[in-house]
Amino acid sequence: MNGLQLRTDITMKGLDALVMAAGPKANRAIARGVNRAGQPTANTGKRNIREVLGLRKHPYAKGTAVQAVKRYTSIRKATAATLTFSMAGFGRGLPAIWYQPKETPAGATINWLGARKLIGRSFYLSGRFPRRKRSSISHAVWERTGKGRWALSRPRGPGVPEAMQSRPFGSAWERDASARLPHHMKEALLAALRGY
Repeated sequence: MNGLQLRTDITMKGLDALVMAAGPKANRAIARGVNRAGQPTANTGKRNIREVLGLRKHPYAKGTAVQAVKRYTSIRKATAATLTFSMAGFGRGLPAIWYQPKETPAGATINWLGARKLIGRSFYLSGRFPRRKRSSISHAVWERTGKGRWALSRPRGPGVPEAMQSRPFGSAWERDASARLPHHMKEALLAALRGY
């Protein structure tokens, strides 16, 4: 199993005194601060995944590219016991309809991480060339797998785990988390000292 771990270490700059003053409430306050910093960072990460994969809205697709990325990511929030916020990507590649498909007589081409890639014997429109039009099965790109009319499969493009292992995603995650975490930690610890 391929895994990617990004750690964000922050310089305390006075937070250690707040942790000592918070006493037994410190773990809950730290978890709250980590979650408040982690959620916007995760949203930015999902946006970055869409940019890395080149996902675009398609008028025939069911749903949106945002929903497609959300379906293949999971977020685990920090608790007082773990103090770790994590975002994981899983699953196969996303359906090819999200990768800007274009039809040619040889098959549909999709944007595969910045370059056009031909999927042989594939289509998403119906009719004869050059007057192809939308049909009831145009919500996906289909690839012929045999001789029958319905011998079809749905080809997939690159997946969320591949995008999460790219350098732009890692550097953006690190930059956002480092910028947000100290402020949210300080606010959560001050709130714990006030009795929240």
